[in-house]
Amino acid sequence: MDTILESLSPDQLVLDIGSGHGSFQYSKYNSRILAIDVAFDATPRLVSPDRILYARGDSQALPLASGTIDFAVCNHSLEHVARIRETLAELARVLKPDGFLWISVPNGFGFDDALYRLLYDGGGHVNRFSFEGLKSAVESNGLRLVQHSTLTSSFIYCNRPDDAAWPYLPRRSKVMHTIGVFRPISVMLNAVTRLLDRSCHTQLSQYGWGFLLRKGPTAVQFTLPSYFNVCASCGSGHSIHTLRTGVYRRWVFQFYRCPRCDKSNLLFIPPAGFD
Repeated sequence: MDTILESLSPDQLVLDIGSGHGSFQYSKYNSRILAIDVAFDATPRLVSPDRILYARGDSQALPLASGTIDFAVCNHSLEHVARIRETLAELARVLKPDGFLWISVPNGFGFDDALYRLLYDGGGHVNRFSFEGLKSAVESNGLRLVQHSTLTSSFIYCNRPDDAAWPYLPRRSKVMHTIGVFRPISVMLNAVTRLLDRSCHTQLSQYGWGFLLRKGPTAVQFTLPSYFNVCASCGSGHSIHTLRTGVYRRWVFQFYRCPRCDKSNLLFIPPAGFD
């Protein structure tokens, strides 16, 4: 996703669906950005004059003309969308003929999504995606898969949420956060699932997938990475080659500091197919 965003010019337009406060770091990029969420106020809010607009809208009926979007982003949002078929059709409609669509979703039949749903009484997830099921649904609207990547979980939902989200947590999650058991659970999950994935070829640490799709030609000059080391504090993934320069030891374990948030994480050697 970063590769596409970095390539866009100031006159090109990115659509961030179900954006919340922003599903990616808007300040890093030069393009114009339209952030749409049903939870926003009715009055649109413009920030960074002429560049970033927050507006209320429904993904199944986007308030946009056809063929106006250079890059549409659905970053961890489609699992929350009830009318998924209408939403995918709308995304295809608003994309330019050579526009890209990025989708990241959880594996709806994997361990990570099952645990999240258990801890947070579903957590707002109304869809269970499989790789082939979602690929087929998107391609039925005239888009084609360019590349995909495997997304690894950092079990970031074990972190205490902000005050705005706290009232909506299930009672048991509030209790677990209050007595401080989530932090050791997160450390254990990150370590155990990755060690099992490496030694037993399981997929317990998998979050889901990232899909890059396009209406036009599918040939691109880059390869999407699949990161095995994902920060438990901010959720950003990094290549083992990038992290090796800052590795330090504590007892028998190797740690790294996240290049984005500077928090410490256990370092894991990726299995084949991961960066």
